[in-house]
Amino acid sequence: MIYFDEAGNSGGNLLDETQPTYILLSHNYSDDEAQEILSPLLSISKASELHFTRLKKYSKSREAILRCINHKLIEKERIFHFVAHKKFMIVIHIVDQLFELVMHAMGEDIYKGGANLATANLLYIMGNNAWDKKLFDIMCNLFVKWMRSNLITDCITFYDAVAALYFSVKTENEKMLLYPILASKPFVNQIMESHDKYRLDATLSCFNAHCHFWAAIYEKPFDIVFDNSKQIDYWKDLIDFLTNSVPEKEVGYGSRKHKYPLLINSLQMQNSKESIEVQLADVLASSLNFNYSEMARGPQDSFSKQIDESALIYSSHNSMWPGTEVTPEALLMTDEEGINPLDFIAYHAMKQNEK
Repeated sequence: MIYFDEAGNSGGNLLDETQPTYILLSHNYSDDEAQEILSPLLSISKASELHFTRLKKYSKSREAILRCINHKLIEKERIFHFVAHKKFMIVIHIVDQLFELVMHAMGEDIYKGGANLATANLLYIMGNNAWDKKLFDIMCNLFVKWMRSNLITDCITFYDAVAALYFSVKTENEKMLLYPILASKPFVNQIMESHDKYRLDATLSCFNAHCHFWAAIYEKPFDIVFDNSKQIDYWKDLIDFLTNSVPEKEVGYGSRKHKYPLLINSLQMQNSKESIEVQLADVLASSLNFNYSEMARGPQDSFSKQIDESALIYSSHNSMWPGTEVTPEALLMTDEEGINPLDFIAYHAMKQNEK
């Protein structure tokens, strides 16, 4: 049984400065093991349910949390977490949903060689350090607004913001980094037709990564218990499709290759009050998210630094975090042999249109 919980979900407010990161965490500890790991907190807490947000306010609870996340049972292969830097995630979506359309029309697959990741890193670096940061932030904010509202008025104001940033940039090479975003304007109808209220949410992509991690561990279907999640409930049909309606195939490129179908035996929602295992997932996820949020805002406080030195920080993980890597070698994406995962899913979705 795999238990999931998330931390830092601020809904559509992806630029909330108080919650700059998001984490989805899963583990495979049993009831008895969860009780043992959480025993330092259970011995001092009178609450019917353990929640990190309340516990971290008190020094005694912080000490207990540190004992929990340094417990001898905290092992790399039994915990997986995926952390997303929300502002960088917006930039990734701009690349995936606008930049990619233009390049695809030109016959280019930007996922080969990690060109999508390199572009996102460059945009983030330039937008926050070299260009007019205010104009860059306005562009990011208006992109989120447009994606959520799907209104043509918000679409127009977004492209106006891109143009303002484009004309403020001095060199032609730097302008070329922004040009494909402007060039996506003719695709507006296609973009808006594929509107989905959770299109900017990280939950599904993080969940997929978790499923691939546990599939590599178990090599057979496993059961999932998820703390009540509107997003996972919303995506249940797609998760079912990726579990039961696609053939066995390895897709992707380079270090990002993974296999379908998802090896899910069952997926159920459970209130954390009824599950000590889900409460453990909450404490672990929230501890990590507190640390990553402090890192994103900077500088870290003493409690964050202690979490950063704990056994928990070495658990298996993946991330959507800004970096300086822009070459296939640095991104571990030199192997360009493979199948575009989105093409794979779209092809089989069209073959089974009703599903």
